[in-house]
Amino acid sequence: MLNSLSNNPGDGNQNGMNSGVQPQSEPIIQEVYEDEPNDYNYEPQIREVDEVELKNLSAIREEDNVDRRVYLVCGIFLIAALIGGAIGYVMANSAAGKAEITRKSSIAQMLKKSFEQKLEGFKQYKSDFEKMSKLPFNEEKFDSKVMGYNRAGFMLDMASEVTSEAVLLIDGSEENPLKGLRTYSAATMLLTQLLSTHINETHSDAESILSLQEQEEGTVTYAMQYIPGAVNFLGTTAPREQYANMIVDIFTLKDFIEDDQKASEVYSKLKIDQKWSEEERAYRDYHPEGKKGAVGEGLDLPNHLIYEVLDRKGKESSLFADEVVTVDRSLLFGKSANALERYKARNAQIIELFAEAEKASQTVIAELNKYIVDGE
Repeated sequence: MLNSLSNNPGDGNQNGMNSGVQPQSEPIIQEVYEDEPNDYNYEPQIREVDEVELKNLSAIREEDNVDRRVYLVCGIFLIAALIGGAIGYVMANSAAGKAEITRKSSIAQMLKKSFEQKLEGFKQYKSDFEKMSKLPFNEEKFDSKVMGYNRAGFMLDMASEVTSEAVLLIDGSEENPLKGLRTYSAATMLLTQLLSTHINETHSDAESILSLQEQEEGTVTYAMQYIPGAVNFLGTTAPREQYANMIVDIFTLKDFIEDDQKASEVYSKLKIDQKWSEEERAYRDYHPEGKKGAVGEGLDLPNHLIYEVLDRKGKESSLFADEVVTVDRSLLFGKSANALERYKARNAQIIELFAEAEKASQTVIAELNKYIVDGE
């Protein structure tokens, strides 16, 4: 407790006036500390608790101060979040599915367009080849129908002509257009190799094919053409040192014309086509004087028999008997493989491969259509 102490002012004034000396001042405030309470010696009161009171204390639970509505709101938010996530997942999957369908449709449409073009060329070439193989061999027709396989453009190369994205069309289902495309590709690539070999070997064997094709009872006769005037010169006025005459060309003998009416038609056409001079016509025209054999009236006939022959390309020509020497093939060649049989065997092999490629192509378009969305 702070106590304020002061002197009597009256006394001070009196002393000051009496002595004339300023009195010494005393402190106005004095700090006084009271004794602290004796709290450090506090002893807690301890009492014994009986069994009943102990059970009552144990039964008291900690008070739950959180409102149950908080849990309810949190649960609602959690359910809403799960539903929203599920909806988002479904929508994302749906968008991805639509994008995949559109992509597959575009790939299938592109493959279908390319394959239809190849299939069109394939069918046309196959039809021409099969028709040609049923006819007698003719080198000119063979070249026009067979050599154009590259222009037909039916061959499919999976490595370079089918996009790598086409694997998306393999989805584990039964519809797999790539299976048919691979079979078609393998068959057509093999076809191009066989056709190339077929063309080369057929050109090499053309003469033998024609010979065997026209022969009767296993014989082939060649017609070797020479110049009659040169033979006459060699046998009459030629000098002793004159060389022998050479054969102009070799043909396969097809037939000779015995019918006068047909011979007249062929001979008249020959004179026009070859534009003979008057001298040549006079040399070739038939003159009945000194000739044996009845001749119909009004016919234009040659003075020698006409032979029908085939050249190496299968083109028909007409030769006169006085410019032809006929020779049996067996006198020129020994026994050899039958070129005609080899030619027919190659045709059959190629036609069989055509059928295999066509079978593979039948389901490709239908399977590609299953991936194409309407409006693509």
